[in-house]
Amino acid sequence: MDGMNRTQFELLVIAVLLSSLMLVTGLYLLANFNRLFRRSIKNELLRKNVVVWLAAICCIMTTVPTTPLFYEAIGQNKLPVFYLFECCAATVEGLFVFNISLVMLKYVRRRTSFRTRMVIMLLTIIISIMLISIPMNYFGNAYLGKGPSFVNIEFTLLYSFYTGCLVGFIYVTMSYVDLERTRKLNEKELEVSRLQQLKTKAELDALHSKINPHFLYNALNSIADLAITDGKKARKMTIALADLFRYSINSSDHNYSTIKEELEMSAVYLEIEKIRFEDQLNYSIHLDKDLSHYLIPRFLLQPVVENAVKHGLKATGKMTEIDITVKNGSDGLQILIADNGPAFPDELTPGYGVRSIYDKLDLLFPGNYEIHFTNRPEKMVTLNIHKLIKDESAI
Repeated sequence: MDGMNRTQFELLVIAVLLSSLMLVTGLYLLANFNRLFRRSIKNELLRKNVVVWLAAICCIMTTVPTTPLFYEAIGQNKLPVFYLFECCAATVEGLFVFNISLVMLKYVRRRTSFRTRMVIMLLTIIISIMLISIPMNYFGNAYLGKGPSFVNIEFTLLYSFYTGCLVGFIYVTMSYVDLERTRKLNEKELEVSRLQQLKTKAELDALHSKINPHFLYNALNSIADLAITDGKKARKMTIALADLFRYSINSSDHNYSTIKEELEMSAVYLEIEKIRFEDQLNYSIHLDKDLSHYLIPRFLLQPVVENAVKHGLKATGKMTEIDITVKNGSDGLQILIADNGPAFPDELTPGYGVRSIYDKLDLLFPGNYEIHFTNRPEKMVTLNIHKLIKDESAI
């Protein structure tokens, strides 16, 4: 222990142990830079500056035993003053370098590749640390009784360059790790989204596959009856049925149809039933022209229309009037299907057809629709779709 008494040696050992502790703390702060103090500090810029300030002090505490001024401070018994100054210097240098780098990062982020951006940021960190260390060296000698002066300026610049390289390397490493984490997260989100789309398509295909045989069953029964009594009507119904299934097959890869297409297919279905029951069914369709190209789930209207026929005309055998209106509502698209059949029961239990409407809207318009069944002032099913999707390709 030449030139150093026992007390000074003990101070050196304590300083080295403190440096080791500060190194671990600093690495923890840098590794959790984006997560620390989120709940306690709401302002993001202020929160990041606080983390940088703490990390800068830890870095200074880690490296001070390697500086000549540290040993001069021990020799003059001014170690507490030395540490106080170094903390102040770390605060000024850390916040200066961080905010300069933050401004530079915002400028180059959208204009350069990741590699070029990292080179620019590395140079920015090194240069800014060297620039701020010069005035800190000038004023830092005062507490050792030397007065403001440039002492060991060559060492200061070399030390600043080394520190800048170290900090820049840490920044580049963290940025690369964050980039990889973001890329993997995006890949996982894309995969989850793709699987969700496949699941949605499978569920919708299952709904369509159950509805289409129901169409076929009713229509073929009607054609079979008419083939004996009226061949022309049977032919007309067969052509209508072909149009209906052509629509179903051509749209099999799509979950949506335009309102215009859905109304046309509803008209085809009603025409089939009108042919079958002759003058016992009348229907009318009203559509605001500016709504023709908006999209709704495929086969959304058919179950409601079919129920109107089933519970009206087929159940009562009386003249059934069905009116379909599509218009702009106060909160999106409004579809009204009214008929003069028996009123809805007070405790309505949806059958498969009505349940399929809920299922389709849950899948394609989650949280953006309402369905109402009313008996007054007239019997009516009202579909409100709050989210409007336009078929741009058809415009």
